[in-house]
Amino acid sequence: MSHHRPRISIGLPVYNGERFLEEALVSLLAQTYSDFELIISDNASTDQTEVICEAYAAKDRRIRYHRNKKNLGLGGNFNRVFELSIGEYFKWANADDLFKPHYLVRCVDVLDSDPTVVLTYAKTTFIDETGKPLDKNDPGWDLRSEAAHERLRYVISSGHWVNSLYGLIRANALSKTHLIPSYPGGDYRVLGELSLLGKFYEIPEYLFLRRFHPGSSSQNTTNLEWMAEYHKGVRGHICLPFWNLSVDHFITIMRSELSIGQKLSLAGSLMRSMRWGWRRLLEELEVAFKTYINRAHFKTSRS
Repeated sequence: MSHHRPRISIGLPVYNGERFLEEALVSLLAQTYSDFELIISDNASTDQTEVICEAYAAKDRRIRYHRNKKNLGLGGNFNRVFELSIGEYFKWANADDLFKPHYLVRCVDVLDSDPTVVLTYAKTTFIDETGKPLDKNDPGWDLRSEAAHERLRYVISSGHWVNSLYGLIRANALSKTHLIPSYPGGDYRVLGELSLLGKFYEIPEYLFLRRFHPGSSSQNTTNLEWMAEYHKGVRGHICLPFWNLSVDHFITIMRSELSIGQKLSLAGSLMRSMRWGWRRLLEELEVAFKTYINRAHFKTSRS
């Protein structure tokens, strides 16, 4: 018996997403391009997420529902859905965001027509928890330069929304990256690695609705302890996200097949980025030091 291999794999990692999950599933299942599998990886949710997912999986054979025995953290769960995928093209989706019906077909048209593009995505409308549009601007990631080092330079120097990560990606290109690390902002690392493999194309239509609400990770970036637990799945880790990302960008540069001159130029851009963000780097070290001291004091007081 032959088994159909879907053209697209959509990976939806979720943790306690009952509030917006059904709306997200409906928007994905309503895509005009229907040759896809929808892989849901439930990160040991404690709310009604499992009930919702099983109900939808029973209604639509394109859905594959997996439940992790323990919380893998955001990075681990994002990577899990890709590991489970079999499609030629892959996309991540959040349990609180929405996609207009033509999102997939527009993305497929781009990747099918231009082999130099590894990632394509549509423009973003930001919405609040009620679905009301927000007045936020996204500079985008339309990286169509023929020079790989210039595409990577843009990623290193940028600090805006990574909405491009929720576009359609060539699975064979994504498999050559280190995927999503377990620290906040690690999605910039995978974008940097992808930028060396090909171009990013921004579709000039607003087909992606990204939702902001109090429980979303993008609204808790100043709480390093909360972010560390959210991304790793366990408590007690010291969080140094900007330091981690800077080191990872440097590794990406050095391991690339770029020329020595291009690598040195990119290293200079990375140093400038770190200099501009010196306050953030210092704050992370201060928080890490205080956390370490508090833990040492706690252990001493209990001994």
